Amino acid sequence: MKGCYHCYRIKIVSFASSVYFWSEILNPFIMKAKFLPFLLLTVLLQVSMFSFAHEMISARPVTPAACIENSLLSIDLLSTVPTVTVTIKDAETGEVIYTSTDLNVDKVYIDLAGEDKGKYTLEIQLPKEAFIGDFELD
Repeated sequence: MKGCYHCYRIKIVSFASSVYFWSEILNPFIMKAKFLPFLLLTVLLQVSMFSFAHEMISARPVTPAACIENSLLSIDLLSTVPTVTVTIKDAETGEVIYTSTDLNVDKVYIDLAGEDKGKYTLEIQLPKEAFIGDFELD
């Protein structure tokens, strides 16, 4: 038997309140579930942008600065490079008077004490670039 109208109404109200009760409990989780893909996308974009920015910074050309004071040649590479090969040649004869390869450095110091006065050519070989310049040893 169906029961009375009053009992039927109570069951409907009970069902409706049960749905309301569970919807109140589950609503924050549903909202979080909808928010989760957006959050994940945002994090991925941030990581991607950071990676792109890092590539842009590391891809910028590094122009070393060299100066000589007395017989000490200082080369500032402005950032740490994985490898650098420095070669010094006599500008007139082309004879190599100094060569070295250094790993993970940002500065190179070369003492040229004992070398003859004159013009020299400095070659700096980085992984992707090479620089050549002349200097005079007094």
